[in-house]
This record gives sequence, structure tokens and C-alpha cells, in this order.
Amino acid sequence: MKKYLLILTIGLSLSLILTGCNLPGQAEPTTQVDLLNTAAAQTIQAQQTSIAQTNQPNPVENTPTSTQELPTDVTPSATPEPSATLAPTPTRTPETACNQAAFVSETIPDGTDFDPGEAFTKTWTLKNSGSCTWTAEYDVVFVEGDAMNAPAAQALTSGSVAPGETVKISLDLKAPVAAGRHQGDFKLRNQHGVLFGIGPEAKPFWVEIDVVGTLFDFTKNFCASGVNWTSGAGALPCPGTIGDNDGWVVKIDNPILENGYKDDEPGLQVHPEKVNDGWIKGTFPEISVTDGVSFIAIIGCYEDYDCDVKFKLNYKISGGSEKTLSTWHEVQDNKINRVKVDLSSLAGEKVQFILLVESNGPDTEDRAFWFAPRIEPEN
Repeated sequence: MKKYLLILTIGLSLSLILTGCNLPGQAEPTTQVDLLNTAAAQTIQAQQTSIAQTNQPNPVENTPTSTQELPTDVTPSATPEPSATLAPTPTRTPETACNQAAFVSETIPDGTDFDPGEAFTKTWTLKNSGSCTWTAEYDVVFVEGDAMNAPAAQALTSGSVAPGETVKISLDLKAPVAAGRHQGDFKLRNQHGVLFGIGPEAKPFWVEIDVVGTLFDFTKNFCASGVNWTSGAGALPCPGTIGDNDGWVVKIDNPILENGYKDDEPGLQVHPEKVNDGWIKGTFPEISVTDGVSFIAIIGCYEDYDCDVKFKLNYKISGGSEKTLSTWHEVQDNKINRVKVDLSSLAGEKVQFILLVESNGPDTEDRAFWFAPRIEPEN
């Protein structure tokens, strides 16, 4: 019996187990074949997906895959309107001045050497670069510097010079007596008295020369620019007038010397103011004195006039006080006096030389004579 019950129990248990495996709704058991088929299908699908993704274009970085809403408290920026392009302002062409000149050429280049008192002619060629015609009412005028014997004003032309045309301006000039560089500036003047010059800045045109050496002829330059003749009565004209009570200086081309000899070289007749102890002197511009030069002259009474005078060679250094280098006393004795003064003590200085004649006492027709006064190198 016990054996029977044991077999029955085992049989019921197996039956229940088999019944539980076939309950309704339970999925069919997966076989080994099914598992292999499923794996193969998944492998094929994975390969196809990979191929499809390879053929798709690469997505742009940072490009959102979905539209994001803006925060409600942020106002989207409006696209700026393109700014209007301003039309360029046309440049106004400057108006040409009525009176204006342009430099073209010149003679006597700057720095040309001249002897003291040497005469020369300078010519400028100017172009009318303005809009007005130059007429005979226009002038060339000296404005600054050393005039070099130029007139204060000279007619620019005897005809007319239209805009674009040129004109030649020539001035007769004379080198100063002082050594060194000298410049004179000139401009043009219209019919209304208005000055104008080169370019819009109205610059002058000029003459610039060098007076060289210390070889100097006082007779040749006795009335040159910068020379002043004075007496106790004041400034004297040069040349003067023989017989003037204020005194005078004149050049005599063929003088008669105190010994009665008539020379063919010019000299200076001077007469002090006609008063007791009268005097007359000529002051010359500065000269740069070099080594090895002397002052040389012949002095005395003119012809047979009964003079009693003192000749003096005075000087000033750089505009300083007047000093005396030498003094000579002359009376009518039918003799001439040759004088020579070594100027080596003044070498390297800028010197104004002064020719002075003083009467000794009352005037007795003190016609004195400087014959060939000059500065020249030592022999």
C-alpha cells in the first residue's frame, strides 16, 4: 500500500508540472533554431542601419533639432535697416587770385661775387599766374634789405601782360661797398597800390650777391649805398655843390694837385662847414678786414687854395665808438703827402672807415683833397 501511494503521489506531481507549462496566455517556448534566426535578422538590420547613417549628410554642429521658444521677458532684436549712403560733397576748385606771379628764371644767380661798388644788371622772368592782366600802371617796387641802388619803384611793363604770359624785369644795380652777403627783396604793385608777389603767399623775388675782399676804392664808392656824408650842419647831399656853406664833397675826374700837377685819375674834393673849426666826414659801411692790407692815399690842399686842415682816418668796430687810426696836418706848401696805414691791427674785424677833415680855426677856403684813397694788399 505504501508503495502504491508513493507512485500515485509522484504521478500527480508530474501531471501538475506538465499542466503548468501549458497554461493559457503563456508564449510559445523559443527553440534554438528560433534564437539563431532572430540573431541573424538583428545583425542584418544593424548593418542596414549603419549603411543608411553613413549615407546621410553630417549634421551641422550646434544646430538644434527642435525649435526652442524664446523666454517671454526677452524682446527679439529687430534686423537693422541699412543706413543711407551720403552722396560725396563736390570739392570746390579754389578761385585764382586776380594778381599773382610765378617765378620762371633769373640772371645773376644767388651768391655771385662782385667787387665793392661794382655795377651790374639783374633780370627776372616772371609769369602772370593770376586772372587779371598786368598793365603799364603796375610797378616793380623795392620792399626790404639792400636796394643796391635800385629805384624805389619802376614800371613793370610799357604794354600789358595777360594771364599765362611772361615778362622780363631788369634792374640796374650796384654792389654795396661793404664785404659780405647782401640781399634786396622786390615785389609787384597793382594800379591801386596793393603789393603782390610770387604765389598765393605773395613772396618776394630778390637779388643776393657776395661782395668779396677788402680791396676798396673810396673815390669810386663815395656816393654808394650806405655811405653818409655829414658836417656840423647835418647830413649832406652826395655829390654836393661846390660853395655850399654847409660843406661839400665832389669827385673831380682830372684834379690839380697841390704841387700843380694835373692827374688823370679822379679824387675827392671836400670842404668843411664854413664856420670856425668846421668839419666834414664820410662814413662808409662795414668791411671785413683781412691780414696784409693797408690804407693808402695822397692828401693835401686842392690846387693852390690856402687851406689849413687836419686829415684823419677814423674807424668803428662792429658799430662801436669812433676812434682815430692816424692824423695828418696839411697846409698849402706846394707839396703832396703820400700816406700809408697798416691795418693789420684790425684783421678779422668788421670795420667802418671814416674820412674826416677838420678846419684849424676860421674858414679860409679849406678846400682839401683826398686823392685815390683806397685799401689794398701790401706789396
